[in-house]
Amino acid sequence: MRIDKLSVIDGKCYLFKDRLNRRYFSGTDIAEGFLLIAEKPVYFTDLRYYSAAKDKISKAKITPRVYKSIDDLAAEIKAQNVKTVYIDYTRTTLSECEEYRKSFGGVKFVDCSEELTALRRVKDESETESIKNACAIAERAVNDAFSRLYEGMTEKELKKFVEDSMSALGGEGAAFDTIVAFGKNAAVPHHETGDAKLIENQVVLIDTGCKVNGYCSDITRTAFFGEPDDGFLKAYDAVLSANLKAEEEIYAGMSGKAADKIARDLLKARGYGEYFTHSLGHGVGLEIHESPFLSPKSCDILDNGTVFTVEPGVYMEGRFGIRVEDTCIMENGKAKRLFKDDKKPRIISAEK
Repeated sequence: MRIDKLSVIDGKCYLFKDRLNRRYFSGTDIAEGFLLIAEKPVYFTDLRYYSAAKDKISKAKITPRVYKSIDDLAAEIKAQNVKTVYIDYTRTTLSECEEYRKSFGGVKFVDCSEELTALRRVKDESETESIKNACAIAERAVNDAFSRLYEGMTEKELKKFVEDSMSALGGEGAAFDTIVAFGKNAAVPHHETGDAKLIENQVVLIDTGCKVNGYCSDITRTAFFGEPDDGFLKAYDAVLSANLKAEEEIYAGMSGKAADKIARDLLKARGYGEYFTHSLGHGVGLEIHESPFLSPKSCDILDNGTVFTVEPGVYMEGRFGIRVEDTCIMENGKAKRLFKDDKKPRIISAEK
């Protein structure tokens, strides 16, 4: 059980109100509630959710309780002789902290956010299995979407097809707002998908992902609708080379900063350094962006069991953008991507 990763000896306890930490440690997603991890773990939730949640909570060796007011928490903390309450300051509001201080008496409060980040950074077997399944669904949806391109379709129409496909394949929903960008719109890394219509000889970029058991996937593929010119093909080759080189050379124990440098140096050597305008990647888990981060300033360590993206890109303003993104897992000291395609440039005929 994940709650066993937390030490609650000597009057310590952990208190989580935010949904993410509650789900991570209990294995159950409940809209509202408090998870108190003490010598005797207790999950408080109100009557709207208690009936549906109690069986799942009990299986996690956590006692379910009906929550009526903050006094219920205070009474439990007193009953378990808690002296120190650990909370995640990054996910707890100031007003919540003040309410705890007023209600719990003379207990000490300690920020445990760094401890939690370290725990969640390395995935266990059940987490990686969910991420792998989410990757398989997203990859199939993207491939199906490229096969459905036709002149005149809009970015929004293609986005809907991708997200509907992921749901039909068993995804719990999009992991983030899917990006679909045609032509020069792809030169904006976080383009807001709109009503632009696909015309011949345009780039088509899809950046998407879905969730399985709450865990995310992330994939970006770039295709060309029509006949690409040498400028696109040369830039695509540079981006793909940076992607492959990074995935080949990243190893366990490497920093996010060193990983980013692998791809960045190759793109710079190819003449595209100034057009790579974001970080190489980020961790993936219950959140689409979490530790470890692969960026020019990141000291995060890529240990075995970490899951992260490798997504170099080149963005030529007014012309096109190219990004090749994989979700990877560090396994046996090496980065292993979780998609199966060869990532070669996909050229789609505009003729029907």
